Amino acid sequence: MDVRDAASYAVHQIELANRALTAAGQYGAGAAGLTARETQVLRLIADGASTREISERLFISAKTADNHIQHIYIKLGVTNRAAATRWAFDHEVVAAADG
Repeated sequence: MDVRDAASYAVHQIELANRALTAAGQYGAGAAGLTARETQVLRLIADGASTREISERLFISAKTADNHIQHIYIKLGVTNRAAATRWAFDHEVVAAADG
């Protein structure tokens, strides 16, 4: 493989990765750049869990849970739990209960 072939292959792989990231971002938390842990915390927020309940369920300190919540707010561009919950439902991070 010469340099041109290698460059062409690299560009192709980057394009494939970008498409995969774009597709993944359309569904779920990846669109906002949330980490896996932040996604867990967001799901618990949407479920109505308090900061203390989140810390207990994830075996982390309340301060760590609060830090995750603040990072989520920044990444989503929201300022409260209700808006974060709405974002989670709108972006299918959580599903509406059938009832």
